[in-house]
Amino acid sequence: MLRKAVVSFAALVIVSGVLAGTASAAETLRLYMGEGPAFAVLGHWCGGIQQEVYETGFGSHGYPIGNVQLKTTCGGSGKGGGGHSTTYTATASVEWTWFGETRSYGAMSGSLEAKPETDAFGDRLYNVGSAAFLEKGTPPLRAPAAPTNIGVSVGLAESGSSEYLRMSVSWTEAPETEALVTYSTITATPVGSNGPVLTTTTSSNYFREGALAPAEPNTRYDVTVTNTDAEGTSETSTPVEVKTPNSDGEAEKERRSYNTCTANTGTIKMSPGLSETPRVQTITISGSLAGCEGPDVPESGSYSLKDKTTEPVTCSYLQQSTTTPTTTAGKLAVTWIENEGVSRGTLTVPISEASLSGITGSLSGGPFPATAPMKAASIYESFPQCGVPQGRKGTIKPIKSGTFSTSEVEFR
Repeated sequence: MLRKAVVSFAALVIVSGVLAGTASAAETLRLYMGEGPAFAVLGHWCGGIQQEVYETGFGSHGYPIGNVQLKTTCGGSGKGGGGHSTTYTATASVEWTWFGETRSYGAMSGSLEAKPETDAFGDRLYNVGSAAFLEKGTPPLRAPAAPTNIGVSVGLAESGSSEYLRMSVSWTEAPETEALVTYSTITATPVGSNGPVLTTTTSSNYFREGALAPAEPNTRYDVTVTNTDAEGTSETSTPVEVKTPNSDGEAEKERRSYNTCTANTGTIKMSPGLSETPRVQTITISGSLAGCEGPDVPESGSYSLKDKTTEPVTCSYLQQSTTTPTTTAGKLAVTWIENEGVSRGTLTVPISEASLSGITGSLSGGPFPATAPMKAASIYESFPQCGVPQGRKGTIKPIKSGTFSTSEVEFR
């Protein structure tokens, strides 16, 4: 199964040294597997990864596809640099966009053999030796999917001695296109009011959230989001209506019918620890929730989570851009302050330093009168370098711990 690739782009897309702004800016592209996905598959990077690429035609989505042979050689130490060297190899199947971006990738299907093909739009794929090329005709560009699960909250913010209402917006993107999005545009349009339309653009594909300000008090807004990548701009998301509180922000708690915690941070511990030797990891997550508000939750709480990978993993687990090999749904226990009891449930937390889609789970008991779905749109994790010699003796130690934080946690 093909997996999504994490690729970042500025306003123009740079592909293997070729500047591509529109479909007609470059007639021919050399196709490579993105460096991030290549490292995730190979699990090693020793000054660079060599690629032999063989196009195999056009896939079920109409995009160019092919197979790649990856190789890197790590030299040993020793007097005069004459130590032992090791060569690592791997293969993968890749799907590219019309701009040469790695759209998705996975285990190799077929063989390392070129299969030239021309589609109905005059786009031609061919190989010269072990180099694959796309000669573009009039490719059928396809805009990304529209964002879904739009979440909106409004609260007071400060700038010096001034206070104003700020609207925070989060959303979810379709897995098949989220890694390709270059920016998203958030718009809040007043309903039945002559107030100004609020709009902003997020320029990074790592965060699925943004803020609009200053919002008018006691005003209803329709909030929408669009995604833009190299192939176009998505349709507008389904509008979400939100009513702002008064200028003091006093209506905020009354307006919210669900529970949130603005801060969620903690540590991740793994046993026996990540190294270049594949092992199943037992994962223990300890976290703290703070800035909580809503009809049910106390102001803060702490929790623990027991989890496990579903198969043996190595250092490359920290660079993966999906949750495969994934973790199980870990058992979660949250202890709330002020003797509000303990809530129990399950939580799925992906383990990776790559951009991931956040956490999902559910809780019941304690202050919750019924089972409450739990989620955060984004999670950010940090670990020491894995598989790298450390200290004066150059000892390579397994990575056993890291830290994390998430975006706002919702219970609803």
